[in-house]
Amino acid sequence: MKSSKSAGVTMVIPVDIWQPLAEIRSQLDALCPGAPTPVEEALREIITHYSHCPRAQDEADAFCEKAKAWKQKS
Repeated sequence: MKSSKSAGVTMVIPVDIWQPLAEIRSQLDALCPGAPTPVEEALREIITHYSHCPRAQDEADAFCEKAKAWKQKS
């Protein structure tokens, strides 16, 4: 039997970290309406993580280009 809910991960972010992030996000949303989708945010996190590793830099760049192309198609 399938569940109608999708699986998720719960994160606990301390208020002293969340508040500045929320303020920055609201400033960016004011400049560019339409917040990123959860998929876009996840892709950004993946790319950011691996772009810091010199051994994975080329692959992260290639993945980023594929993600941009995918976004333009959708």
